[in-house]
Amino acid sequence: MNKINFYLLEYAYSYIVRHKNKNIFIVTVFTLLVALLSTLFFITSSLQYELKERISNQSDIVIQNYKAGMPAAIDTALLDKLLEIEGITAGKLEVKGKYYFSQKKSTFYLLGVDAFEMQDDPLIVKLLDQYDLSDSEMLVSKNVKDVMNQAYYKEYFNFIKPDGSLQKVTIKAAFDVGNRVELKNLIIMSKDTLRKIFGYSANKGSDIALSVANKNELDFISSKIRLLLPNAKVTSKDDLLLEYDRLFDYDSGVFLSLFVIALFTFFIIIYDKANGLSSEEKREIGILKAIGWCVEDVLHAKFYEASLLSFFAFTLGIAIAFVYVFVFKAPLLGAIFTHENMLDIQNFQLNVHIELSYILLIFLLSVPVYIAATLIPSWRVATLDADEVMR
Repeated sequence: MNKINFYLLEYAYSYIVRHKNKNIFIVTVFTLLVALLSTLFFITSSLQYELKERISNQSDIVIQNYKAGMPAAIDTALLDKLLEIEGITAGKLEVKGKYYFSQKKSTFYLLGVDAFEMQDDPLIVKLLDQYDLSDSEMLVSKNVKDVMNQAYYKEYFNFIKPDGSLQKVTIKAAFDVGNRVELKNLIIMSKDTLRKIFGYSANKGSDIALSVANKNELDFISSKIRLLLPNAKVTSKDDLLLEYDRLFDYDSGVFLSLFVIALFTFFIIIYDKANGLSSEEKREIGILKAIGWCVEDVLHAKFYEASLLSFFAFTLGIAIAFVYVFVFKAPLLGAIFTHENMLDIQNFQLNVHIELSYILLIFLLSVPVYIAATLIPSWRVATLDADEVMR
């Protein structure tokens, strides 16, 4: 087909309009199929991209101490021992953790920092360059500031220590986290102040963060640390990526069960079209041949008809999925991918990130299949004599 025949295209459009009831049903099923599958790919690709971005801002290996199966403080003396392992270039004792503000039923994420300490997260580095924190001051996100204001803590906040006493910390400034919604409840203060809040002694912390020179050796070094510290929990970036991949693989399977239902319905339509045309459609092709149309003209018209329907339904399905996921943030179906112990859908932006390979896969799975299912039976009828078809 060297160029578009607009007369045949006009005929194809008029045919679609004349059989609008049947075509509306086909477009509806087609659109729902594409929208459902696109929603799956949009959600998973967006979440996976955001998770990988978050993991990239974390330390290569994080070590937490466990006693009797419960998290416990870790000693700074262990850091010197770990730095002796070949391949580890740097490390630090971290002081961080969650703090539950019962008055507003909010959970803050507290991070202790030292002025000259290496930081993995660029946002933390930027804030520490901008502000000098004393032991009695802290930086809070704008969301935390709003929560504290609601409880009438406008200039300072009283943290309750393990012994029941209060630790007063002044609010130095509030910062904007931008798209980093996982940090929306972040509070930054000095390590010494945070140790008092959590009840740690001077040489204790929540975990140890390590940097590795060769990222391909993360698993090997992690295994060496596990042998050295059998009671510790050792988590590398590779471990996090693998854990999230397993989570998405499981949830995708649950999601795909919905897709199979739509796919089954779609292929019932394809099977029905491929098995033959209705008597009315056959008679119409016979009339076209009788007035001088050749086989090629009939196939061109049917190609235009199938293309108009399938491209319209495909585009509409993609558009519906895009709006549903990236504008409305995937209500209901998005909850399939939420796990309280790992993920919180409220802490995800679902920013626009689309893998074009997924769009191509959906296209190849739907549009060419429908066009072929339309052309094959039309070709069978068009090759017969006009009088034989109309009889």
